[in-house]
Amino acid sequence: MLLLLLPLFITIVLIITMRRKMDYVGVHYIIDVDDADERLLYDNTAMIKVCDDALQKSGVTIVNKAVHPFHPHGLTLLYLLTESHFSLHTWPEHRKIRIDFFSCQNHEKCEIGCDHLKRAFHGSTIRVQRLYR
Repeated sequence: MLLLLLPLFITIVLIITMRRKMDYVGVHYIIDVDDADERLLYDNTAMIKVCDDALQKSGVTIVNKAVHPFHPHGLTLLYLLTESHFSLHTWPEHRKIRIDFFSCQNHEKCEIGCDHLKRAFHGSTIRVQRLYR
């Protein structure tokens, strides 16, 4: 009896999953980087270049960019994109970086940018969450 119900259960789960993905208007990547390279964390110019390169490679259009360095250390970057937004916050003293990348067009652009960030922060612990919103 249980074996007869398994295909029905799988079908229901697939239908619910597909429906959720069809209802979203954008994808939000939440990227947590821990144990980041201190040389990069304390070099705001290098960190800005990593983000600029990730966005350029992803093919998004930057409308505006805000850069706010903290003293003695730390950085917040905000990019207004035609596709939505990208933000980065660093805590060098804790070796942490937090990134949000939202696109209301397609997730391929975010995926390309995320892949670049993973390469730039290699050796770190990186967690990526994708929220379909």
